[in-house]
Amino acid sequence: MRNPVNANAPAITIARYTLKGYIKERVLLVVLVFALLLMVSSYVLAPLAVGAQRKIIVDIGLASISVFGVLLVVLIAAGSYSREREKGILPNILSKPVSRVDFVLGKFLGTWVTVLLVMACMTVVYFSVMLVSRTSFNGVIFVAVFLSALEVAVVTAVMTFFSTFTSPLLSALFTLCAVVSGHLSADLLEFAARFGGAGFHAMTSVAYYVLPNLALFNVRSEAVHGLPLMNQYVLSVTVYGVFYTLFALLASALIFRRRDVSA
Repeated sequence: MRNPVNANAPAITIARYTLKGYIKERVLLVVLVFALLLMVSSYVLAPLAVGAQRKIIVDIGLASISVFGVLLVVLIAAGSYSREREKGILPNILSKPVSRVDFVLGKFLGTWVTVLLVMACMTVVYFSVMLVSRTSFNGVIFVAVFLSALEVAVVTAVMTFFSTFTSPLLSALFTLCAVVSGHLSADLLEFAARFGGAGFHAMTSVAYYVLPNLALFNVRSEAVHGLPLMNQYVLSVTVYGVFYTLFALLASALIFRRRDVSA
């Protein structure tokens, strides 16, 4: 099987071919259709909630972009490594002047860009629904969309990490658990401090610092109610997201370097 790789930019080449491969999958269209139907339905259902039409449209739209973005990462990326190894594509690529670090980075970029394209389509429809329904915009809505894209980068990196050493089913399961825990980690830590024993508190503390704190990327409440964000909040969360993504990719590369990729 021919896999042309540019020796000067192997990661970018792998990302491009990963993107092309994902685009051929029907799951992208299915997820996009469901997300768009949900957004349009918010416009239809909003008049039923007297006095809360704007809140419903803003909340459902932003939630759709975030949730379907994360779901799409799990659906398309869970079996990526295993599938390419079983088909003999992975050994063929790595036989060329491509390091495993380049491969991990290329797969991450290809997956993230693919999901970003779908999220961009959802965002266009979301803003169109807001315009048609004459829903007012505020700056936090744009921030919420940006942080959702950054959250997807973190989740993609986590999925990449698990995909390098587990089966597709386990990588999907572990990633979903990390997503749920990442949104509830602060609440679990507080619960453990109040009601749990020393062992449970120690375990939740480790999980709090190791798992991504995805609750930081959720500013939907502020967007819905038009509340301002704290000073430097976006910058601090962006720095956190970038560093966590890089950390997860580094761990992925270190593990993948030791893996047997023979078909």
